[in-house]
Amino acid sequence: MSLIDTLIASSVFATLVAAGLPTLTRIRAPYAVMGATRQIAAAIGSARQRAVSQNVSYRVLFDASAKTFTVQRQVGGNWVQDQAPQTLPSGLSFGTIPANPVINPNGTLTAAVTIPVTATAAHTKTVSVNVLGQTTIN
Repeated sequence: MSLIDTLIASSVFATLVAAGLPTLTRIRAPYAVMGATRQIAAAIGSARQRAVSQNVSYRVLFDASAKTFTVQRQVGGNWVQDQAPQTLPSGLSFGTIPANPVINPNGTLTAAVTIPVTATAAHTKTVSVNVLGQTTIN
């Protein structure tokens, strides 16, 4: 194989990659949204289990500007971080979240909460948690 053959093959490969990259990004968006919503639902479920087992209130704090969420527990009237903040994958953001879910020591929430997660390609999923702590993804 000569140098010219190698250059032609490389340029054809680079052209195919450049043409396919936008398609791969669009294909990835729905999977990224679904993965993020499952991660949020798991964090809420974990916080609920900890609240019941430790007899302490927990909450999941959502920071839309930083695109993170953090599980916190209540200690002496203050909220302290219980685990490291988790970041949404790039290209995803939170919609409007009216209130952070607060889980009582008996496993119930103070109010029902919905957490919308949106991708730049207009894919949206919502994590809904009712006052009994049941979580659904729509």
